[in-house]
Amino acid sequence: MTQDNIADNIIRLNNQQVPELGEPIDSLIATLENVLELAKSGRLQSFVGTGFTADGCRMAIWHATHSNVYAMLGSINWLEHEYVARTIETNGGQHP
Repeated sequence: MTQDNIADNIIRLNNQQVPELGEPIDSLIATLENVLELAKSGRLQSFVGTGFTADGCRMAIWHATHSNVYAMLGSINWLEHEYVARTIETNGGQHP
């Protein structure tokens, strides 16, 4: 398997192929710039993030300086449910 076709082997749970990737996504860039500004200002003290790269690989990053691990876990759990709800809402009530 070459680096060029890794994404061809990724299939979503509903059996759809992952869409073509690689072009910059302005809304993603703006979101990351807003998060960076929060970090630079000192307001953001910990961070957990995940996403997929242009070749279809999962990327996960975290930086934790929060003193309460359970508060972070609660935030991660909330984000999981929020992500699913918004994804379903965006797809007209259908699972993606």
